[in-house]
Amino acid sequence: MFRKLLLGALGLLVLVCVVVMGAWYSLKAAPMPQGRLLAASEAERYLLAAARVGDTEVVSGLVKAGASAEARDERGFTPLILAAYHGHLDTVRVLLAAGVDACAGDKRGNTALMGAAFKGHADIVALLNAQPCAVDQANSLGQTALMFASLFGRQEVVDALRQKGASEEVKDASGRSAADWARTQSAPQAPVAPAPPAAEEDTSAAR
Repeated sequence: MFRKLLLGALGLLVLVCVVVMGAWYSLKAAPMPQGRLLAASEAERYLLAAARVGDTEVVSGLVKAGASAEARDERGFTPLILAAYHGHLDTVRVLLAAGVDACAGDKRGNTALMGAAFKGHADIVALLNAQPCAVDQANSLGQTALMFASLFGRQEVVDALRQKGASEEVKDASGRSAADWARTQSAPQAPVAPAPPAAEEDTSAAR
């Protein structure tokens, strides 16, 4: 009887020790994932900011250090979308070389190609045209890169998109084609929203 009680007490003691040790390790380990997430978040924030201003060296360094080249901000903008819209050719090259998804859109479905076409960056459009994306890929309003280029008379870009196979027959949600947009006086919302106040001057031409 005594032996059974002793074995029961020892079993209970072992169980308590296991629970205590498990709780201790759990508490000790809890901050680690949070720290990693914070570090990743900060690195991605710097990456997005560097892509916006075209700091190719910083973008390259952060990507090589492990920052996700597919990072997104609260509006869904990726480093590639920001770099393409703001005309940073070398930064776009670095990001494409890192294997980013050139076809990815923001929360409204706007892609890097749409942003470059909107601003008339023919050199960047040429790079993006070489990616395996549908040239007539549309955003949530049915607007394509050709529509954006046609609206502002970006003829070099229009020609490049046509050579790639962009169709002028495609119509957006409002029923307008690229030719209709070329004749209209009303501009659609820019594919990339204005930058924070510190970079306001850089985007004033898009509004």
